[in-house]
Amino acid sequence: MQFVLASESARRVTLLHQAGYAFETRKSGFPEITLPDPVATAEANARGKALAVARDHDGVVLAADTVVYLPDRPAGERVLGQPADAGEARRMLKLLHGRTHEVYSGVAVARGDEVLVRRAVTKVKLRPLGDTEVEAYVALGEGIGKAGGYAIQGRAAAFVEWIGGDYTNVVGLPLALTVRMLEHFGVCWY
Repeated sequence: MQFVLASESARRVTLLHQAGYAFETRKSGFPEITLPDPVATAEANARGKALAVARDHDGVVLAADTVVYLPDRPAGERVLGQPADAGEARRMLKLLHGRTHEVYSGVAVARGDEVLVRRAVTKVKLRPLGDTEVEAYVALGEGIGKAGGYAIQGRAAAFVEWIGGDYTNVVGLPLALTVRMLEHFGVCWY
């Protein structure tokens, strides 16, 4: 084992395995927060998750948090986390369709009390979606538990007109950034 991933996210597990890492997963139990600023939200949650697991683990711990941000919306509707149910997923997709949004991930790597926190941002434009299409996608359940209510690596890939930045960030873990951070702690895929 090289490190512990403070998450049970199937997307993060898949990305790290594809990159060649060996690791354990452990749920952090950290209660996620939502702040008005997407960077502060993603970084605070990533830091909290990493430190929660690092308290009980001697090695390196990796954690991440991803949020979707709509800068042109009123204050209470700008930061979108993970919808807990179909109603929230529907509301998020209706906010996102036909517009560009930003996907922020906070990444934290910790060992003991030492923690390194960084962030990535990717812009994504979704095409306009009809009500029938939104309802069909929501019925799949694919967007539940995914920031913004959609999974770019799944059927929602058909909704994306344009992406600017790191695709893996939108999936849930910016790999280029994560690899550099893990290397800082002596953890390499090679």
